[in-house]
Amino acid sequence: MTTVRANVDIYGQRLGLRTEGDGARLQELARFVDLRMQEVAERSSSVDTVKIAILTALNIADELFEERETDQDNR
Repeated sequence: MTTVRANVDIYGQRLGLRTEGDGARLQELARFVDLRMQEVAERSSSVDTVKIAILTALNIADELFEERETDQDNR
């Protein structure tokens, strides 16, 4: 696979990242994370970017675990 370099903006931070996949997919993922961080920040009293990132990661992980449990229950 070819390595693609892309610049993404997440919660005001510009990151230069590399992916072995599609650069457009990386941009889509970055927009998703950025939106989720903004949503968490609106509901949180914290302005600490690290705390907002951690809360966002926990929320996304919780959704992933719930989906996995639902998939297992449907088998």
